[in-house]
Amino acid sequence: MKMNFKLFITKERILTGILLMLLVLGGGLAVAYGSWPIEKGHLFKVILMKLKLFTGVVNEVEATIIWDGRMPRLIVGVLVGISLATAGCIMQGVFKNPMASPGVIGVSSGAALGAVLAIYMGLAARSLIALPICAILASLMTLVLVFIIATSRGHTSISILLLAGIALNLVIGAMTSFVITLGAREFDVGRVIVTWLMGDLNNRSWEHVYIVLSTTLLAIGGTLFFVKDLNILMIDEETAANLGVNIRLTRNALLFCSSLLTGGAIAVSGVIGFVGLIAPHIVRGLIGTDNRKLIPVAGLLGAVFVIYADLLVRLIVKVDLKIGILTSLMGGPFFLYLLIKHRKQFEYM
Repeated sequence: MKMNFKLFITKERILTGILLMLLVLGGGLAVAYGSWPIEKGHLFKVILMKLKLFTGVVNEVEATIIWDGRMPRLIVGVLVGISLATAGCIMQGVFKNPMASPGVIGVSSGAALGAVLAIYMGLAARSLIALPICAILASLMTLVLVFIIATSRGHTSISILLLAGIALNLVIGAMTSFVITLGAREFDVGRVIVTWLMGDLNNRSWEHVYIVLSTTLLAIGGTLFFVKDLNILMIDEETAANLGVNIRLTRNALLFCSSLLTGGAIAVSGVIGFVGLIAPHIVRGLIGTDNRKLIPVAGLLGAVFVIYADLLVRLIVKVDLKIGILTSLMGGPFFLYLLIKHRKQFEYM
């Protein structure tokens, strides 16, 4: 009896397998290499010991470097990539436009401003959850403001949405610069703010992992609950309404999830731009627009993108280049490419 392997070999599964292999390889490199190289045998022993699967003796210095230094950095990078890519999928689906993303429409800038205010006012130093709360609330407020500006009589204009996002990015950027100017009077505060705005995974701890893990799981759970409605909503709002989709509830819930993802990611990594623009667009061109497939695969690509960008700035580039700068250098030209490609019309491809 011959088996039809075409049923098992699909573009989605091939791409998922490739991304998983890249993620495992990048994760291994991220944990094993650095200023203190770790032998593979020692690496596995430490991880197994921490997971209570090994009771032998390990080097305590190496154990601290691996488990308390590099592992949190790796996991935070993976979750940040997943969060930003998923947020981009949501926004591109809700607004029916491949150029919509947290960075482009100002949500990332809003979250950054909220976090900067938390640092400047000393709230971040008093409580670890103050910064993520401020970032998430500010991202929600920015999203609501953009949506209000772009919506008239129940219809959301995509061109106005993008223009409003650009305008708010400028305004919020100016407000952030003003806070930086005030913070510059205190060198330590100003240095923390500027470094954080560049996007960075240095000195991440397990507390940061718990923060972004909670926002990621909560928001992705909510997104998957509404993912079928999102697919219908992408066709046409009138069709969605005729099929029984609560358009307002679905759209608001999904946008809340995207803001939660963006705010949670930015709260632990700083501003890492364009992941939510690049990853969904690439994956959509390969496997299609079904968000049930698009969201998990784009999330994997986002994680791979962040991990390898971090590896590049940490192991290869000899200057103190921040990961957010690198992603912006890559994402800026990609956004210009999308503008040129879609300059004749603003529609979902």
